[in-house]
Amino acid sequence: FSASNIESFSITGKPTGWSDPVIDAANRTITVVSPEKFDDDNDAVKSGSVTLTGKVHGGSTASATLFVGVVDTEDLSRKSANSYLINKKETNYLIDAMYKGDLTGLATSSVDVVWQSQSNLIQYLELKDGKASFYIGADTEDSDKILKGNAVIGAYDANDELIWSWHVWATDYDPEGENGSVELNGYTMMTRNLGALANGNATTSEILASYGLYYQWGRKDPFQGPYTWMMFLNANAGWSNDGIGKFMTLKGLASTKVPSENLVASVQQPYRYIVGISGTQDWLSPDVGGEAYRWSNADGTKGVFDPCPEGWRVPVSGAGAASAWADLNGVWDAERTGCVFAEGNGYYPAAGYINIMSASGSGGGAEAGTSGYCWSASSAGRNGYALTYSVSAIKTEAELTKAWACPVRCVKDVK
Repeated sequence: FSASNIESFSITGKPTGWSDPVIDAANRTITVVSPEKFDDDNDAVKSGSVTLTGKVHGGSTASATLFVGVVDTEDLSRKSANSYLINKKETNYLIDAMYKGDLTGLATSSVDVVWQSQSNLIQYLELKDGKASFYIGADTEDSDKILKGNAVIGAYDANDELIWSWHVWATDYDPEGENGSVELNGYTMMTRNLGALANGNATTSEILASYGLYYQWGRKDPFQGPYTWMMFLNANAGWSNDGIGKFMTLKGLASTKVPSENLVASVQQPYRYIVGISGTQDWLSPDVGGEAYRWSNADGTKGVFDPCPEGWRVPVSGAGAASAWADLNGVWDAERTGCVFAEGNGYYPAAGYINIMSASGSGGGAEAGTSGYCWSASSAGRNGYALTYSVSAIKTEAELTKAWACPVRCVKDVK
């Protein structure tokens, strides 16, 4: 460590079960030894903080906190994607901060949390050897489980401009595990929405957690869903970009008629909803059907703005048999407020959608608890193809306004 104008040092905090840290003031080092074992016979924890307090002239104090831990490291830097599904607790993760999802280079100078769904989800974030390094801990109420939540980590250039960002989905869900996916119309599809932290209906909070995150058609970065169900039903989009559960209205950003400008805005301000352009109600293009390939490329491969984790993608869809959800049969489940599809094809919660009508933030969430929507990667001219469902109908080839933010359900990428 480094210090100046400090007369003396002391340790005022350490992880439970660890040795008392030894300070070498002359060489500016701290030595702390972890326990030999971690089991039920002691209260030792695998990670925590050492707090170093220094006393300055006049009696005032200054302090600094050092993270220490016996943790696994998982290097995800070889997995090119705009989002990362993380399901191992008490692990330090590494993602490549010098490249976009398509391996286009970035001039990253620093990294920071853009938003997180709860405080301390992303811990000890730093840029190290071109990689964003961060730690995900255990659930505070159940140490056997991962601390669940969603976050967006941003890459910033030397001018402190946000130049790219990645979604982190921390969950106990494993799409490769048992009951993690289903086979549907030629696709291997996840059994929950992208960003969902639950898939049940025992409580209202569990239903809300099953909604997942919301995406404008073709954008890579998500918006959080309802803060509370009632607020969402009253047309307010729940938003908490400070990670402490504070309710904020999701603000709109006025679009222009220049697609390149809107695209830059979507990257530099991933937390802003870009209002649909008059005439097309598309956040990106003023032309009907313009910029048709966003989540996918013209050859059908996964696009640079696809929001799904590595090895997964937003499904390509279309009309009739070309729909990713063709011939899907289901029934409305009033108790679970969503659709349960036959033959084990999964539960789709009635998550509604987000629509901001102006830059002042008017509009908000709609139809949560009464209707559900799920984007595909395919353009239908003015609109985008999607799955929609409600108590009255299931539409496997619906067309939705591209400015709307709706949930996404990823499928296995086979190309």
